[in-house]
Amino acid sequence: KQWYQRRVAITAGASTNENLLGVIADVCKLESSSDARSQILLEYYFHTIQFAKSKGMNYAQTSSLFTIMKLVHSMCASTSYNNNKETFAFFKQLLVKHSLQRPPYSVGIFSVEQVQAITDYALTTYFRHFDMYKYAFTPKVRVDISFHYDGIPETPEPLPQAEQVDVTEVQAPLEEKEPEEEILAAEPESEDIKALRELIQVAMGSELKQLQIRLEKIINDQDAKLSRQVEALEESIGIKPGSKSPGSKKRK
Repeated sequence: KQWYQRRVAITAGASTNENLLGVIADVCKLESSSDARSQILLEYYFHTIQFAKSKGMNYAQTSSLFTIMKLVHSMCASTSYNNNKETFAFFKQLLVKHSLQRPPYSVGIFSVEQVQAITDYALTTYFRHFDMYKYAFTPKVRVDISFHYDGIPETPEPLPQAEQVDVTEVQAPLEEKEPEEEILAAEPESEDIKALRELIQVAMGSELKQLQIRLEKIINDQDAKLSRQVEALEESIGIKPGSKSPGSKKRK
């Protein structure tokens, strides 16, 4: 939902930073103070409102900026895969639609100076920490690996939850059996089976290690690519690498 001007007016009436945080939490339904994601979003929205105030934006401009940054974050968290380039292109598209007076395609809410300031702010805050936001808000990918070896029967799949047998129901009939029906002890494994088991364990360990190395290489390559993209964007607009983020100032 977009932040309408009346909601921005409510935040403008907050006299202190603590009151502003409370208003944002109430309006955005961020009720759980112990939830890490809610706290991250609360800080993100708080600094967005503070930036709008520092630039003297009116209610319409503050509402539009808040909505743009909210939609950008939603696109970032929409997939577990790297979409930094697509998210930044989406951000620029939204910004252009709110900076040119061409109804009904776009509306001129922000001035040229404000567009430049908003771009600098987004690059030095959200997109600089893009990987951290994605790690915190995107669903984790789980990979299930199975192996098949010739000559060895496949392990049967586990029963569905509804078909699992209750242990207490199985134990009751066993207790009623006569002593002569006791279960025979399992025969010890032969040397060939032990050797085959050790060979399988060594092969699985080697394949898992190789898979881990490939995954780490892919992750490192993606991080390096993202860093180069962010540095290139910063250089294109004249921001020096390592400059302090406007959103990282301490609240009084």
